[in-house]
Amino acid sequence: MSVARDLAEGRLAVSQLDDEVVAVCRSLFTTVAGPDDPLWDTQVEVARGVLAADGIPVDELAEWLAVTRAAAGVVSGGDGTPGMSAGWINALLEQLADEDGEAGDADEDVSQN
Repeated sequence: MSVARDLAEGRLAVSQLDDEVVAVCRSLFTTVAGPDDPLWDTQVEVARGVLAADGIPVDELAEWLAVTRAAAGVVSGGDGTPGMSAGWINALLEQLADEDGEAGDADEDVSQN
């Protein structure tokens, strides 16, 4: 690593070490390319830590949540409350319809005995 070499060869003072390490980490880590990036899991872990430490102001977090929901097709209620994605609710309605159909079949079997 160039930081270690620069420190060992006297081109970097110990007092400058923190600044140099931060610069190197920033250049390697802060470009978020997505799930195919080898650093993705680590970036997600850091993001969760930042959220746990209240590192993002609530208003900014709400904006990002709205952007993410819109991109995922999540609809909000008429009163502005967050809703569920249309795909999720459609899957639930289909499941309930299937269960109602199965319950009807079971009722028929019981009545035939």
